[in-house]
Amino acid sequence: MSVFFIIPNLHLSTMSYSQLALILFTVSNSIVYLNTEYIGKPLRGNTLEAALRHTVELQCIYTGAGTGQFVGWFKSNETTDVSVNTDKPGHYVVKNTDNSSTLLIKIFVQADTLVTKWYVKTDKTGNEEPYPCQFSKILAIPSPQGIEDNEGVVLETPHGSLRRSEDKPLTLKCLIEPSDQHNNNDVVWKFSKDEKTFITLPDGIIQDGNAIHFSAVQKYHRGYYRCTLNKFSFTILLRVKDRLAALWPFIGIVVVVLVLVIIILIFEKRQKSNKKSATTDDDEQDRASDPLVRTTARSSDNDNKKRAVKA
Repeated sequence: MSVFFIIPNLHLSTMSYSQLALILFTVSNSIVYLNTEYIGKPLRGNTLEAALRHTVELQCIYTGAGTGQFVGWFKSNETTDVSVNTDKPGHYVVKNTDNSSTLLIKIFVQADTLVTKWYVKTDKTGNEEPYPCQFSKILAIPSPQGIEDNEGVVLETPHGSLRRSEDKPLTLKCLIEPSDQHNNNDVVWKFSKDEKTFITLPDGIIQDGNAIHFSAVQKYHRGYYRCTLNKFSFTILLRVKDRLAALWPFIGIVVVVLVLVIIILIFEKRQKSNKKSATTDDDEQDRASDPLVRTTARSSDNDNKKRAVKA
């Protein structure tokens, strides 16, 4: 911007130094003031759009001399203007430097769509509310906000998981908000084994608008499913259980019981064998210590000796 100032043709001899200094000060301040410039990003005139539960950034940049003297960010509706600092902590984050001020809407929610104006305030004389840094209403564009299955289970956290049994039918529906501003046929579904490379849906899956239908879930259906609209996506992991998975706990219990029974039988058999051996040893010791047994044994020995002498 070019600025011209006309100074009266005055003779320096008739002008005091104080008058000259005053004129120079006024001219320099006027030049600085006219060169003061605030720039808003996104630029004014652009339609502001954002997806719910995503991040939105508004920025005001100062390009003039000195600093921007930023005070803070405010929002207004039909009746009131309030500082964003009055909201719950973490919803809005303000970052100020000498030459810029940034408002970060961490999670854009439905209440933010009701704000009619977003703006920044400064202490700069004549630019207390810079016009280029006044932003209009932010519109919510349709985007995936969750996935619902045919049993009514809703996953609203991205990268969550869903477990279903093999050979069972399944339907996954992409939930879009706002729900009345889009065509369901614009939703695109993709599949990935590793959440890195997404390809077309596997065999046995049919897409109908914003939903996909599995006639019978198979093991090869295990993987990541992503629905996309307006460049925004929502992804979940489908886990597939074996058809006999429900029997595994019962089978495990039966196996444990059988092992315990076998161990008990072996233990009891060994106990009986040990008792039998101990009883036999005790009987032999009792016979050896019995006087009658010893007398009989001695008589038998004497008789044998007599028979031998007679012979």
